[in-house]
Amino acid sequence: MIWEIVGAILLIAFLIYGFVSFQIYRKAIRTERFSTGGLVDQSDPFFSKSWEWFQNIPKETVTIRAYDHSILSAVYLPSFDKNSTNTAILCHGYHGANTDMVIIAKMYSELGFRVLMPDARGHGMSKGKFTSFGHYESYDLRRWIQYLLRTYGAQDSLLLHGVSMGAATILLAAGSGLSENVKALVADSPFSSSFSVLARGIKPRILSVFLPGVSLICGYFHRFFLSQSNVKRAVRKSHLPLFLFHGEEDELCPFAQAKRLLSASTSTDKRLYGIPKAKHAEGYIRDREGLDSAILAFLQPYFTLPKSVLPKKK
Repeated sequence: MIWEIVGAILLIAFLIYGFVSFQIYRKAIRTERFSTGGLVDQSDPFFSKSWEWFQNIPKETVTIRAYDHSILSAVYLPSFDKNSTNTAILCHGYHGANTDMVIIAKMYSELGFRVLMPDARGHGMSKGKFTSFGHYESYDLRRWIQYLLRTYGAQDSLLLHGVSMGAATILLAAGSGLSENVKALVADSPFSSSFSVLARGIKPRILSVFLPGVSLICGYFHRFFLSQSNVKRAVRKSHLPLFLFHGEEDELCPFAQAKRLLSASTSTDKRLYGIPKAKHAEGYIRDREGLDSAILAFLQPYFTLPKSVLPKKK
């Protein structure tokens, strides 16, 4: 009798654990209810000028097919420099859209880069029913790289720039090996693992005990586990030049994680730019001028840039 009661209690506990895990999975992983409009308020004075610029420049929407046949969408911006062989791929964050990267696109466009702004799977105009916090997105990024080299020039030099989940995506892709055309990485507020960012982002925090269940559900339905989005492990495998910038008051992905990623990197050129008082993904808002200068200095050894954008020698 006692064992029957214990068995019944364990079964009920198992069912409750599975139910709650599935609800978290539906909210955090399934993308049907994600907004397609992005997170940035383009009417804000900080963003409005770059948004107006974006509305008026030449651009085209391009699409590719992902490994699972999902149609992925991106916006492509040609360079003002017809001789440019530089292209920047900009990867937005979780729950965002490619339009969130417009102000960054403007920065790279002014440096003479062509710019590709993909919507991550299940975000914006891209199809897909789930997100994998960078795991499958890194495979999608490889497809975009192949598309660029095939369509616009096999000798192009590529820069990968991502924010939050987009930063995790480029670092995961670099960790599994990329084309030699990829010359450098710029990562804004990356997380060290999907487990860590979900554990900090979930409210209330006690619900983090259900993340192993969420991971098992992901494995069953989508053939990936949350542990596979391990950015710190990927960084150890990449030798690409790496520029990290991170808010020092980031609560979702603490600044200490950026320090650990920097330490784990095996690149001979790795830099960390901390922004005081900046929270998650707010670094560029807090210190645009400083970051513009630091990123330009980082890029100069790896990309041929127009003389007009280079700082004048004293």
